[in-house]
Amino acid sequence: MTTTSSPTLTMTGPRGLAAWSAAATGVAGLVLLVSGQSAYVDRIAPIWTPVLGAVLAFVCAATVRHRRAAAVAATVFLLPSAIAGIFHVMRALGAIPLPVDWLALVVSIGAVVTLWATWRLSHPLQGDDGLPLDTPRWVALVGVLAALAYPAIKTSWVVGSSWLAPRGVGHEVDAAYVVPVALALLGSAAMVVALRWWDRPSPRWAHHAAAAGGLALIGLGVSGVNATFTNSPPEGPALGVLVYGGWGLWGLATLAVAARLSPRRATVTESA
Repeated sequence: MTTTSSPTLTMTGPRGLAAWSAAATGVAGLVLLVSGQSAYVDRIAPIWTPVLGAVLAFVCAATVRHRRAAAVAATVFLLPSAIAGIFHVMRALGAIPLPVDWLALVVSIGAVVTLWATWRLSHPLQGDDGLPLDTPRWVALVGVLAALAYPAIKTSWVVGSSWLAPRGVGHEVDAAYVVPVALALLGSAAMVVALRWWDRPSPRWAHHAAAAGGLALIGLGVSGVNATFTNSPPEGPALGVLVYGGWGLWGLATLAVAARLSPRRATVTESA
């Protein structure tokens, strides 16, 4: 007579990394919250968000049935802290004239590691058959329009329009104009390039690059909207919501495109 035992969850590999990094991030986030050093972080997102995100990531590592849902929810709350790592590095390099907040930097690094391990464990962009999810082509067009929204507004300022223009800020062709325009054009070109792989196999790096870019844009968008309402700009929140909300929409579209790209899709479809 043979007996079967229920499978046990071993905290090794991606699951172990997700669990341990989530625990470390949650503890660091709690210390940051209790210490009262959250003023700078609050401009990125409310300080409780990485704590909740860490809890959800731990749930993702400890469960099987609701793993994808927990991963998506954890991503929403951990992304702003992960994106904040860029600003902490800029502070460490002297690009931002503020002292380094080492505890907040630890939270940001923990959020990045936890997100990477959680996504590697749960594969939230894949369907039940292991292939990325189907996405309509028009989503790429939405991404292009969202990407071009901010450059279009800045261009209108350069040619003399004052619509939503911040007061006391010069509007000319300088780095503050060229950088977002260049990034938007690159992002739009990437969307167009992705269309050539819509019904055929795509390089593996394309899926991962689009996923990483989409997550980064969503994090920047959420952080920007939060900062807009936190700082209460004199001209009102309309510009911030339009710009950073557009970045978030751009990120969602990029993530949806990532969910469509697959090096296996055409091969599996033809053999089915």
